Amino acid sequence: MSAIMLFLGTLNIQFQWLTEASINAFGVVLSAGIFLGVNLYTIYKNHYGFTGKAKQQKAWLKRADKF
Repeated sequence: MSAIMLFLGTLNIQFQWLTEASINAFGVVLSAGIFLGVNLYTIYKNHYGFTGKAKQQKAWLKRADKF
């Protein structure tokens, strides 16, 4: 975003709302969204109930007395 801001500045295009603080805030929101996505994917993959394969694995673990 900083590079875009500098490039637009060379073209004499300026946005009042495009400041260093707004760029930093965008970075925080973007990184939080990425971390949330990774966590939701991890929860999905580790949950025994969403897919048929997971249900089969849960049944096998119950039979093997490991769950």
